[in-house]
Amino acid sequence: MARTTPKTVVVSKAAVKKAGVRSTKASAKLEGRVVPAGHRRSAAVDAYLAKQQQPQR
Repeated sequence: MARTTPKTVVVSKAAVKKAGVRSTKASAKLEGRVVPAGHRRSAAVDAYLAKQQQPQR
């Protein structure tokens, strides 16, 4: 019998962060840029991203 609801997968915060880092590096490489090894986001970017995230359930 076919599943009617999508399967729920739990992903750790570390895995999400690692995927974001990998994606950022790949995007920069496509644009001919380099992300420095010790790069940290600014407070303004962190605030913007926090505002864009969906509320926690």
